[in-house]
Amino acid sequence: MEVKEVIDAIKYVRKFNTETNKIETKTALNGFPKKCYDTFSSFSNKRGGIIIFGINEDKNFITEGVYDVKDLQMKITSLCTDSMNPEVRPDILPLEFEGKNILAVKIDELSPNKKPCYYKPKGLKNGSYIRNGDRDDLMTDYEIYALQSYNDHIIEDTRPNKRAMLSDLNEEELKKYINRVKINKPNFSKNSYEKSLKLSGIMANDIYPTLAGILIFGEFPQSFYPQLFIACAVIPGVNIGDIGEYGERFIDNKRIEGTIEEMLEGTMNFLIRNMKTSVIIDSNGKRINKTEYPLEALREAVANALIHRDYSFQTENAYISVYMYEDRIEVINPGQLYGTNKLEKLGTDAVMEVRNPTIVRILEEKGSVIENRHSGIPTMRREMKKYNLPLPEFIEERGSFKVIFRNVELAKSISQSGQQSGQQSGQQSGQQKIDLYKQKVLDFCLEPKSMKEIMNMLNIKSRQYISSNIIKKLIVENKLEYTNKNSITAKNQKYITNKKI
Repeated sequence: MEVKEVIDAIKYVRKFNTETNKIETKTALNGFPKKCYDTFSSFSNKRGGIIIFGINEDKNFITEGVYDVKDLQMKITSLCTDSMNPEVRPDILPLEFEGKNILAVKIDELSPNKKPCYYKPKGLKNGSYIRNGDRDDLMTDYEIYALQSYNDHIIEDTRPNKRAMLSDLNEEELKKYINRVKINKPNFSKNSYEKSLKLSGIMANDIYPTLAGILIFGEFPQSFYPQLFIACAVIPGVNIGDIGEYGERFIDNKRIEGTIEEMLEGTMNFLIRNMKTSVIIDSNGKRINKTEYPLEALREAVANALIHRDYSFQTENAYISVYMYEDRIEVINPGQLYGTNKLEKLGTDAVMEVRNPTIVRILEEKGSVIENRHSGIPTMRREMKKYNLPLPEFIEERGSFKVIFRNVELAKSISQSGQQSGQQSGQQSGQQKIDLYKQKVLDFCLEPKSMKEIMNMLNIKSRQYISSNIIKKLIVENKLEYTNKNSITAKNQKYITNKKI
């Protein structure tokens, strides 16, 4: 640590009038601060940082100096050696600043296999902290578990499910997979079918299917893991809670279930159905459909969420979310980055650790979801660049990981439309969607169709939404008619387009 680094840190907090995720100041004019172990823990657990003793945050970061440099240094060393587990090795630098003595302490982030660092008198649960902005927050049970399971080399995707049996898996798909692997691995082909399932990580102890086996080959995985689904929603605005013209919170809303492959395809179908598509004529006169966002980029994001999410007991009740807003699409999956993986390493040549190695291997061998390992993020970036859209954003939050695809042109058009709130822009979008649905219904009902048939065609589960926002509106406009006008609530009621209009 150099003097310049400390002075630059002081200038920074003064300029922005706040501490940061890597800079902390402590007043120490009247003795050793009563509480600073939380910052030593949090910096050790996340990205490291500098603690500057002798600067008072409550007085606009003025320089107060410290009571005694030598004693303060001794107490810091004692705290780091005797009271922190594992021991913290601080880099301590006394210096004179603005005519007063201060003390800077630099803490390096620990390697994942040594985390969490905690204050021993409070114990692991109440003494483990993590830096969150300018705060030192207690680590959650999940954050502690994620570190411990990594250190203990716990592989969640081979965890057996003792409520399931081999008969709960799709036998036809299993045999296709095993036969495919045997062709590519001669030594593997010497094993019996039963042993092959065990060696592949699909069965555990020859009795119970593993989590990986159920999620990839299960007849219906959600019967064992009801929360392992993808929640897809189209929001009529730019924020959760925005409502459309008719008070709807979601223009479309669907729970996608099935195997990993089925959930991927179901989610992509949902996105395509709710996405704007332009028709472009190329130089050869060929018609090309161009979607609002690059499908290949979205597919990679959803596939990554399914493959790399945390499947531990701590997150088993958390589902993947895919939100489609006016100006962006967000893909959110449970779990923080695994092990030594860092945001800045994503999409680089750096070696990335894999949380679910069995799921990854089986899907690679099946050749369905994973084609080229580690190519997902470069593909997302490449495809967004092709569309002249901003590069995808990757955000690690406490307990979740988010990918954001933004549509700058759409955001500009919303802004330029003169709308003053997210709700108003959501209302405009909601009306556009409803107009689209209405036209689809009119085209579909050239022959009499039932409400169920219309719901299936639009792929919308809410009968009330379709009835209130589409059917009744069309009937009022005299564009749609009841086939049974004597009893409009008849059970077998159907609807037909008024061809006179």
